[in-house]
Amino acid sequence: MIEPELARRFIEQVTQYTEYNINIMNEAGVIIASRDPKRVGTYHEVADRIIHGTQDMIVIRDERMFPGVLPGINMAIMHDGHKEGVVGVTGDPDKIHDVALITRMAMEAMLKYEKQQEQIRLRRSRKEHFINLLTQVEFASPSEIRGIARQLEYDETRVRVPILCRMRAAGADSHANAEKTGTKMPNPEEALEALRRGRGHGVQDFSYVMDENHLLVFKTVHVDGRRNLVDYREEIEEYLEYILKWFRDRGITAVFYVGTLQNSFSQYYYSYRHCKWLESHVRRPGQIVFFTDYVREYFRTLTPQQELHRIFNVYDSEIGEDRKKQFVEMIKALEETNYNLSETAVKLYIHKNTLVYRYNKMKDYLGVDPMGSMDGREFLSLLFMYLAQKE
Repeated sequence: MIEPELARRFIEQVTQYTEYNINIMNEAGVIIASRDPKRVGTYHEVADRIIHGTQDMIVIRDERMFPGVLPGINMAIMHDGHKEGVVGVTGDPDKIHDVALITRMAMEAMLKYEKQQEQIRLRRSRKEHFINLLTQVEFASPSEIRGIARQLEYDETRVRVPILCRMRAAGADSHANAEKTGTKMPNPEEALEALRRGRGHGVQDFSYVMDENHLLVFKTVHVDGRRNLVDYREEIEEYLEYILKWFRDRGITAVFYVGTLQNSFSQYYYSYRHCKWLESHVRRPGQIVFFTDYVREYFRTLTPQQELHRIFNVYDSEIGEDRKKQFVEMIKALEETNYNLSETAVKLYIHKNTLVYRYNKMKDYLGVDPMGSMDGREFLSLLFMYLAQKE
């Protein structure tokens, strides 16, 4: 089917280069565009014959052959082996033969281009809806998601991990701030294209511009019984090498938050939320941040503050401000060094013997030994989370 607007634009373009009258007819044999505006909307019998008959071209030498049809050449407009319409050039058939062929070829090329653009627009629309269902709708219909995935030819059984990229120009945390400082912010579309040039980006990886500061890609990874599950991290790091260099070369700072592995579309929503949790909770992140490195902290944040209050409110009120401050600093440093006393002492800028003394005082005061049992360590960890939030 040829849209009238497309046919009209074609006539406007082609009549700049020829004086011959040109008509475009649709699949019903009706003229939908013509150099002669009075003919638009009229029936063209020859075009109808071409569309519904076996001939692809009919040459008219005598206007008496078909009432209302002037001498000229009428040819089928083909697309993917189907007749989409007819183009007619009026004039002496012997003189306009080459003009008619070129005109048909130009119309077919224009139609093919428009069809391709329509498919691109349709795929983009489907993809936008698909990404929205995966990331913004917690209880999206599995059948709807899978139906769109089939249209986009995405295989659900492939293991993927979401990677959320937050980007900003050096010294600017938003486009508004960049405008004030005169800093050039990255173009998200250009950044997305650079991301797709990463090592191993394939047809089963789907990526998208979330907003002016964020890109998202659901990256396929190779996870099977022959590989260690941790190997995907190296795969992700290699994949991001190109985009990281691309950002550096342009003075753009970026952090990539890597969510959790999934092989079911119904779980992608939560995996994307894991990326967003990393973005909001990880302070001073590196260039690539893996959720698996922060699982413990994540589960801590799921503990309701009310429950922590019920357990630890007396500790908060009875410990005393000075001792509480010392406990919080020490527990934080112990956790960051995995309870390595030498490294903790360095972090706190105190002698190791001083740390041991403070640690023993805390152990005796609270009645727990975090270095002697996992239960004691978990108790101290939750107490730290509660006290730190109270500060």
